[in-house]
Amino acid sequence: MDQEAEYLKKRLMDLSKRADDKNIVTFSNFLNLNELNIFHQISKELSSSFEVFGGYDYAERQMVAFLPDALYYVWEYPIHALRFTPSHPKFAEALTHRDVLGALMNLGIRREMLGDILFLSDGIVVFCIDSVTDYLIQHCCKIRHTNVTVEQILITDFQYQPRFIEKDGIVSSLRLDTILADICKLPRSAAQKIISEGNAFINSKKIQQNDYNCQNGDILSVRHVGKFQIETTDKVTKKGRIRYHYKIYA
Repeated sequence: MDQEAEYLKKRLMDLSKRADDKNIVTFSNFLNLNELNIFHQISKELSSSFEVFGGYDYAERQMVAFLPDALYYVWEYPIHALRFTPSHPKFAEALTHRDVLGALMNLGIRREMLGDILFLSDGIVVFCIDSVTDYLIQHCCKIRHTNVTVEQILITDFQYQPRFIEKDGIVSSLRLDTILADICKLPRSAAQKIISEGNAFINSKKIQQNDYNCQNGDILSVRHVGKFQIETTDKVTKKGRIRYHYKIYA
């Protein structure tokens, strides 16, 4: 484990111990897939119980809440949602994830303060730590050359259903390298390289074993490629190959 990973591990352990010692709920920053994987590796060593949440169901970047055994008060995640809309839609550019992230980080906001960024029909929704909400509302007035208006929306009112592209596949086995090669239309050797280099995650946990057997409902995230939900079936072809279904997060 490199120095950065060791620091994260220590930080998470300290937050858990603080929650247990002081009987208060403590929170991590938003964690990416690799950081969540490190968290899951140490979860059995924690001093407290925990929950994870990213502001909405299906969130990829998530925050960990460390919960003491003697919890005596109602608590909420320090997560807010902001909606960015063009001030003059007629002159708005087609913005990208990179454009939005760049504009926010140029204001001095660190990446770990920001959760997922969603492009929806009624605007761009950004999840953030509550301490930066007012600052972003006051100071984020432009993304690239597009003037924007920022408003806070209630997490409890936020409704999101991801859009999927659904496809069927036929594979020789449900091994991760076989599934990944089929979904991404890659040679099996290329899929194995992705896995061995630590770029494949199942349910937010890094998997580096090619022979991991995919289960029904598994969420497969491949860094720099995309996110997929695996649905296994009991159907086989006449040649004994396995039919399965998968959804691509659009």
